[in-house]
Amino acid sequence: MPSTNGTEHEKAFGELNRNYKAAFNSGDVDATLANYTAEGLTVVERGLALGRSGDLREALDGYFRTAQPHVEFEYAHTYVAGDVALVITEWTLEENAPDGGRTSTQGRATDVLVREPGGWRFAIDNRFGSS
Repeated sequence: MPSTNGTEHEKAFGELNRNYKAAFNSGDVDATLANYTAEGLTVVERGLALGRSGDLREALDGYFRTAQPHVEFEYAHTYVAGDVALVITEWTLEENAPDGGRTSTQGRATDVLVREPGGWRFAIDNRFGSS
């Protein structure tokens, strides 16, 4: 039966949360990608998704070097059905702005996680949610 609160999965999801934030915030491309399934993808802008096995590595490398991002996120809702989870995430992202300052944005993501032998991983990371 699907879970609407994810209580039984909090520890595993918390581990993914910590691992992803540590990797992303340190600008470590390989460690960030390790949080995705082999076929995992992230939506980099509305209508454009990049896959782990394709252009995502190059895009992250350039993004980390120029934006020096810092992300914080928490899972607001989780729905688990076996080895698949739909996760609604509240996030805040700080990054370098073109004028040399820092910008801060926030939003609600819709992510799909898959349980693999090593733990939960992102199959789809969509920071834009359903908007």
